[in-house]
Amino acid sequence: MSLKNWMFFLALALAFSCERIPQTTEGLYQKGFEALKEEDWGKATNYLEKALEGELSPKEKERTKFALANAYFNDGNFEEAAIQYEEFLELYPASPFAKDALFRLGVSYLNLIKGPEWDQTFTEKAYQIFEEFLKRYPTDGRASKAKEYRKIARKILAEHELYIAGTYDMVHKFTASIRRYERVLREYSDVEPMDRLKYLLGRAYYFTSIQAEEEIGRLRRQLEKEKERLNSDNPEERRVAKSRIELIGKDIESWKRIAEENRKVGEKILSEVAKKYPNSPYGVKARRILLGERILNVEPVINPLKRSIWWKIKETL
Repeated sequence: MSLKNWMFFLALALAFSCERIPQTTEGLYQKGFEALKEEDWGKATNYLEKALEGELSPKEKERTKFALANAYFNDGNFEEAAIQYEEFLELYPASPFAKDALFRLGVSYLNLIKGPEWDQTFTEKAYQIFEEFLKRYPTDGRASKAKEYRKIARKILAEHELYIAGTYDMVHKFTASIRRYERVLREYSDVEPMDRLKYLLGRAYYFTSIQAEEEIGRLRRQLEKEKERLNSDNPEERRVAKSRIELIGKDIESWKRIAEENRKVGEKILSEVAKKYPNSPYGVKARRILLGERILNVEPVINPLKRSIWWKIKETL
């Protein structure tokens, strides 16, 4: 074997032997922070996690836990970052890093939101975190950003309600969509354009008559079946049929009343939209409906976080 080859194999053997030598907690701690400086987030998380398994001083543990959360955050692993920030805040609520951890926890949740059409657990958490941040640190330099991010979370929650209401509109369940629209009007009017919201609410009231017609048709079919049961030889069956016929008749009258009342409410709201917002697309559509046009297309939801698939909110400390 040549000297050159011998030296190569010797170096290789030494490298493998070094890998097998257990690294000290202090060494892992130092390497973790060196990797952070080099922005090698993968190495940083690996070293810092191992360091936390060893014996560190209380201050070193606190610093390492916060650094680990930041490494995951900077690497774009917001789910793990959120877990680490939550654990950090639970373990070290009085830490000088707590303020930064709380803010980045909110940003992590914001980055985990898929959109108004999906489950809103992360949106609700993001809103709560930024609300808490502003209560605790109202004069912090990031307060304006916290307000902006809190508003984004509120907007998504509002759009989620409108999305559900829109699905009810699609299947002509306008009495259900009205409740959703009224909730948005009551709780989220600060993040929703009033012309859009009032138009959707007025339209749902106005077209409740469609739902009433469908419900009355269903009830009348049911009524015919109950009338057939009146010819039964069984007295109990005839009694039950008679009772059901009476109830169905009341339901039919109730739907007629709801249709008439809601139509009037819808006319009033749509008239206000048409008058107050004459140049708005919603004001225009309100006028068209009042003139007899049946406009039932689903209004698309607005996603304030809609970007390319690679877009994420990034924050530096």
